[in-house]
Amino acid sequence: MDAPMHLAIVAGNWLFYALAVVAFLLELWALADAARTSQETFLRAGGRTKGFWLALTGAAAAVGLVGVLLGPTGGFGILGLAAVCVASVYLAGPRDDLRFYGRRRGR
Repeated sequence: MDAPMHLAIVAGNWLFYALAVVAFLLELWALADAARTSQETFLRAGGRTKGFWLALTGAAAAVGLVGVLLGPTGGFGILGLAAVCVASVYLAGPRDDLRFYGRRRGR
């Protein structure tokens, strides 16, 4: 293999590794947010339960951790993509509802 092709492959691997790290941080953020939100807030918001979102975001964070631990040449493929989608759905949807219903009145 010639040097430019090898360099392109190595750069691509490190780029995907950097994306895996960013995705893992996003998954941790979703998990931490779901964990610190009270069960009552989930009930007031009228969506899924806290246990549901903890299970989903926890599984997503576990998949993200495996993807990061596999290193630049590993990756976790379609499962990693699904995991970051779960975290993104939580952060874009239910989190906004939970923030609205979790606010104290009069502030």
